[in-house]
Amino acid sequence: MLSNSFTTQALAFLSAVLTPNLARGSFFIMDSSTLVIDSLDPLINPGGQSAHVHSVSGGSAFAPSMDFGLTQTSKCTTFPIIDDKSNYWMPAVYFHKNGKFTRLRESVFKHKIYYKYGTNANTPDPERTEFPQGFRMMSGDSNLRSDDGSLGSGGSQLNWMCHGGGQKATGFPKGFTNCNGYLGGLAASMRFPSCWNGQDFNKDAPLAHMAFPINRDGMAGCPEGFKKARFPEIFVEYWLDTKPFDGQYGADEVPWVIANGDPTGFSFHMDFLNGWKPGVLAKAIRGCDNGNKYTSLDSPQCFGPGSMQSDSAKAACTIAPVVQQDIGNNGPLNALPGCNPIQPGPGRATQANCGGGGGGRADLLSPASSVAAPVASSVSRSSASIVTTAGSIQSSSTSNPKPTVTGSTSTGGSPSGLQPASVNSTSGVWKAAGCFLDAINPRSLGKQSEWWGSQISSSNCVERCDSLGAKYAGTENGGQCFCGNQVINSANRPGKCTIRCNGDAEEICGGSGHLSIYSLDGSVSLQKRAAHHRHNRHS
Repeated sequence: MLSNSFTTQALAFLSAVLTPNLARGSFFIMDSSTLVIDSLDPLINPGGQSAHVHSVSGGSAFAPSMDFGLTQTSKCTTFPIIDDKSNYWMPAVYFHKNGKFTRLRESVFKHKIYYKYGTNANTPDPERTEFPQGFRMMSGDSNLRSDDGSLGSGGSQLNWMCHGGGQKATGFPKGFTNCNGYLGGLAASMRFPSCWNGQDFNKDAPLAHMAFPINRDGMAGCPEGFKKARFPEIFVEYWLDTKPFDGQYGADEVPWVIANGDPTGFSFHMDFLNGWKPGVLAKAIRGCDNGNKYTSLDSPQCFGPGSMQSDSAKAACTIAPVVQQDIGNNGPLNALPGCNPIQPGPGRATQANCGGGGGGRADLLSPASSVAAPVASSVSRSSASIVTTAGSIQSSSTSNPKPTVTGSTSTGGSPSGLQPASVNSTSGVWKAAGCFLDAINPRSLGKQSEWWGSQISSSNCVERCDSLGAKYAGTENGGQCFCGNQVINSANRPGKCTIRCNGDAEEICGGSGHLSIYSLDGSVSLQKRAAHHRHNRHS
């Protein structure tokens, strides 16, 4: 069985042969199992179904909508470092032959994540900093079908390699009939940008807040306008097992296609959402020389004793997919999941229309949204589900063995359906107002108080918010509590709050991206944007 950070010989071989550019500076490597294969992308399609299938690694709290607080509720992670509850995801890849599509499984190496933070003098760069809470980024472009100049040495450094025969190219390579060998398999590798302009991620311009560095140390290596911070450079390898397809393609064929319908390989892309426990990564990048001297990751200069988990614990960290659809696990498909017809380029891919107008993007937050999927699918998490049929989404709830206590009437005029219906506190009886959308970024209840990582219930959340003098209390995703005096950019969503509290299974603590909200009068005043004055409930 592979060790947590590989054997010294394997690590040396990977550093010196597979990724020689990384052997120069201080870095460490984490090998990861796969958390889930799912059609979710909380960066580009927050709250909804993504356009194509992704392979996901990292913390178990991965969900349609994500922020830093949610990452910290992860009960496990697929990485050796227990305090890395980040999520990393990339598109799945399929074998395409005779009009059929079969998903490539990850090989034994699965996801390999390199963190590089060294100088050209082979020492840790003192100007690198850890990622801030809530930080998100991506690398690559899902619509590329040719090299537009962004994939080379000054950009993402995308590379595909058949590790059995050594064939490599920026797009899918050819010239082989199998990729077997000691380190066999087809692998994509790519780096994330590391220079930040201080702005948040924008899904409409997903690459705008980050830039790739030039070959200089520290902040001097970041372009003008991107000197707010320089982070460790994340370099990812995504290893795929091609052995089941040996002998089914010739040396002049390229039988692979990315889940977005790309048969060229140029559109490979990756997403990252920071979930590192604050301070942990900052310490490691100051002294961990794992990449140069093969120091154990649990050494004092890296992450410290007790910081790592076993291979079996990593492998056991899996979650069920939210989007219930046939992704090719049980045999070939007639079409790629979602709405992803083959688009070979060389021009940029365009949004396909498969009859539903959504291009495979189902908005889980809107029951009236449309989805373009050639095969009916369903979306579910915990005890709630959304069924996709005939191009529309209909929301429903699975049966619940415990009785629901119907609360007071919400602003939207529907029974709240929350448990408990009311909570006694110092200031009086708080009543369930209903289930409401959490805008996530920024939070609908603002930043007055956020509480997670403990045993949360709607009752103790109300008590906490009452003690802080807040007007509203809201619980979310089974284990998060928020207090605030305004509810911003939200909407009433009856039936979306179905997750039982991790601190009291008799109570409901919101849903994924949805808040169970309580107030003293059982009502909610919705606002489009934050007011410029503080409104205290006692004023």
